[in-house]
Amino acid sequence: MAETGFFDLDRLLELVRRTRELLDVVVDEGTLPEGGADYLAEATLPHIEGIEAGFVGWVRSEHAGIDELRYLLTQVAHLDRVTPETEAERRAALAEAILERSLGRGRPRLQRARARDLIALTHARVVLGYLPRVPDERVRYPAGFRTYADIPVPRGPAELAERIRELERQLWRTATGRPPAPLDPAFKRTYGFFDAADQLGRRAFGLPA
Repeated sequence: MAETGFFDLDRLLELVRRTRELLDVVVDEGTLPEGGADYLAEATLPHIEGIEAGFVGWVRSEHAGIDELRYLLTQVAHLDRVTPETEAERRAALAEAILERSLGRGRPRLQRARARDLIALTHARVVLGYLPRVPDERVRYPAGFRTYADIPVPRGPAELAERIRELERQLWRTATGRPPAPLDPAFKRTYGFFDAADQLGRRAFGLPA
């Protein structure tokens, strides 16, 4: 079946809605429901990786000063050097390495950013800009103060890159069975991202909440 713009939109709205619901369960019960870890690993995390890929293909020298560019280059250089911390992470890293080798991707190659990755990045930037503006009465974070006004909008490429990596880290920790502390600001920012994305998409297209 050929994909259309509307199909991609429906898939994105379903992804952010389902992810937020899974994070709700984690806060309430301390663990993911059956199939939740698989969904984060197979749907949500690849979407975040697409945002990250879009960022790498989008950022240009004119977007930042020399110190910020130096920091960004350092971060990109470390993308493939993350050391697994748990047995689950080691198994996942091994499986990924085997897959990469079987597909002939042992050597890194420069590639153009895919259009869908750039779209994912643009969507993420809009959501991050909207996040602190979500009306308090619409905030669905189930712990602490019901507001996202304390979550700042990223002020440049370095802060944007860090927020993208934070999303990935928090989702990875959750998917590998390490429940977050509900009052952890990093987890609140992650939950808020999917809450804002869900609400923004549905309001924009007149869909029921």
